[in-house]
Amino acid sequence: MKLSFIVTIDPIKDISYLNYIVHSFNLQTSQDFNVIFYNQTQMDEAAVFSCLQVQPQFDYRFFSIEPSYFLGKYPIWNLYGFHNFLLEKDYLNEYFMALHMEEFLDVDYVEQALDVLQQSSLDILFGNLTRSKINLDDIAPALSCKTGKDYDLFLEQLGIKAANHWCFYSNRFFTWNRVQLRENLLNFYGFGFRRKLKPTERGFITTPFYIAEDVFFMKKEFANRYNWFLKGHDMYFEDIHICEIPGVCELGRELKKVTHFPAYFNRSCIYHISHGRFYFQLEDEEFTEKMLAYQTDSPILQTHQEAIRGYKEGRMTFKEALYHTRRNTQGTGTQNLNYKYHIAYLNKK
Repeated sequence: MKLSFIVTIDPIKDISYLNYIVHSFNLQTSQDFNVIFYNQTQMDEAAVFSCLQVQPQFDYRFFSIEPSYFLGKYPIWNLYGFHNFLLEKDYLNEYFMALHMEEFLDVDYVEQALDVLQQSSLDILFGNLTRSKINLDDIAPALSCKTGKDYDLFLEQLGIKAANHWCFYSNRFFTWNRVQLRENLLNFYGFGFRRKLKPTERGFITTPFYIAEDVFFMKKEFANRYNWFLKGHDMYFEDIHICEIPGVCELGRELKKVTHFPAYFNRSCIYHISHGRFYFQLEDEEFTEKMLAYQTDSPILQTHQEAIRGYKEGRMTFKEALYHTRRNTQGTGTQNLNYKYHIAYLNKK
């Protein structure tokens, strides 16, 4: 068995973030994987890798968004569509995971994940993402670690291995924010009164309810059986995650009906480098002007156009405009449609 990792290279963050995930792949104790880069920048493959301090020493493929999808320096992107392309071309191994360029892995991550997936045959296994507070300066010395042992020791000394699971938003457990406090308490209970997962012989735990995490392995057969990446629907600007928003998108509840869910990998971790946010879909002047002039019959892109107009005309705050693109009373947000389409295919089987 081999794994596949799909790594998005986005046009927002500094390209130097990519160094750390490439370096962590180079140092893996098992090379039974391939990587597929989804390039959302206007640089070509040679230009991207010329910016890096380390070069890939593993099997990979590189794909870029076509120039016609760029409105200025930013693109209309469709990660769901890209997954369908990879499935159709049979470029993915038996299990695959989508990652962001600001994430990186423990050196034994592939080895441990393979062992668990081979023994369990799970359809979906969450990846054990941690919410670290490190930045690029903190992690920079990792690139000088030439062996897995040195790299692992550096991460230990950095303190990142003690970071909470992704579902805990801060080190402060108690907060005056009632919604966040309730979520903290539920997650704490679900993880066995812990804020990070303890490694077990089986290699994963199951919880009584779905605790959101946006990185996971999925079995290729499962993705094809349930049309998980929604072939036939253009899910522009929708990230690969299993949506769980009460009253809007509760896929965890539905998945329990068709597979063993949810299961959380616990032997190794994926780490996250802190970064700023910029929603070019709403905030970049050139992109938004061209988006308003873009001719489309896509409900998602039309909803984005509505949000841009509302924000520009002062009828919506930025937060309201962003929420409108994701979920709205008309049911045309990405999260509204994500749930609607997934339910249709889950119920067909």
